[in-house]
Amino acid sequence: MQELIEKYNIEKTFYKRYFEENARQRLGMEMLAFLLFKKGKFINPMKKNEILKAYIKEEIENFYDKGELNIPQIEFCITTKCTLKCKDCCALIPKFNKCKHIDMSFEDYKLYLDKMLKNVNSIRHFVLLGGETLINPELTKMIEYACSLEKINVVQLITNGTMKFSNDLIAALRKNNKKVYVYISNYSINEDLKPLLKHQEIIGTLKENDIKYQIADNKEWVKEKEFSDTPDDISTTSKKMYDCFRTQCNQVLNGHIDICSKAASARELGLLEIKDSIDIVNSKNLKNDLVDFYKNNYMDACKSCILSDEKIMPAIQGE
Repeated sequence: MQELIEKYNIEKTFYKRYFEENARQRLGMEMLAFLLFKKGKFINPMKKNEILKAYIKEEIENFYDKGELNIPQIEFCITTKCTLKCKDCCALIPKFNKCKHIDMSFEDYKLYLDKMLKNVNSIRHFVLLGGETLINPELTKMIEYACSLEKINVVQLITNGTMKFSNDLIAALRKNNKKVYVYISNYSINEDLKPLLKHQEIIGTLKENDIKYQIADNKEWVKEKEFSDTPDDISTTSKKMYDCFRTQCNQVLNGHIDICSKAASARELGLLEIKDSIDIVNSKNLKNDLVDFYKNNYMDACKSCILSDEKIMPAIQGE
């Protein structure tokens, strides 16, 4: 591997964010497909590292020798409206309550997705989220469209478990149950939220309709400390960004691609000046912009972002 890194002069951030993350998502989606969708073959967990190395090598060769560009994971935030008001929301969603919420229309969704797919070979892990995703009235159409696209490998729908699924959404998920699955956030450790959560009802409905799902582990959150008034220097920012797990959660919000949901919301709310997000529609060379995006080791939002390791109760509600 080191020989390829030296041959192509691959910087460590690009290696991690693009090649390593593509390999990780590729393996993860293949294991998920076998476990949930009964597709493919069993992958021995004991050989995970060996397989990852082989996939990284393939990704490097495909990028440099074949000109391939694969998006490891992309999140489409289709609404900033939510059924909860979590004080420590890592996407800063409650702050939209004091300004104009963003609802992605199906037309815009298709516009953004089509342009991205014209410029890449695949999206390995495609995520629909909010806010609370089920609030968007065009979610069913969005699910149907994403599942119809060959370049998208797996579709994930995230919900906070407070809303029932409509009959139309159930039908779309059942129809596409070899490609889409539901991920249910789990805040049940927070006693105050138990009256709002509909986990058993949702899971029962999904099981009845052979819709694949996962429910998150019931665990603590970290306190959201938002942004510093004093931006970090380049060296500190680069290290902070390299170590942050959220850099895999690249998000589309209101037609722009940002490093994570917190950055996307900060840009839309005017909390930070962010110049390095990608304007999907107005990009003159989206493929090049995406490559540069993955190569960047110093993102605007990361300069002021405060990382936290302070553990708190999940989903504490604010006003």
